[in-house]
Amino acid sequence: MTATPTTAQFITCECDAKPEPHKVPVPRIVVASTEEANAEAVRNLLESVWYDLTLFFGPDIPLYVAYDGEATGIAEAACEWADAQGFAVGPYDGGFVAAYVAPEGVKCAPADGRPTYVYAA
Repeated sequence: MTATPTTAQFITCECDAKPEPHKVPVPRIVVASTEEANAEAVRNLLESVWYDLTLFFGPDIPLYVAYDGEATGIAEAACEWADAQGFAVGPYDGGFVAAYVAPEGVKCAPADGRPTYVYAA
């Protein structure tokens, strides 16, 4: 399951960090790919991440849901969720990461100060 991003690579942000609107990369939610997955927990956690990101970026935020590794298990559940929401999906390409999602005990890519959402596998 591979897909190319269908959202713009940058969005206009109107946060208080700068006095005028400015361009920022489309936020990526990176999902650690594992064979074993609790699909319902993944979907629930993605809903929470989406909600948290809308608090900062606003309700119409486009997202790119990326999986790190093969598109199996958790990655498939994440891709199905993203498709249902109309978000772009595909393999992680090294772009800006807004949040990581992983089951307990699975190490994500370096978090770079970004939040890591963990669920019980």
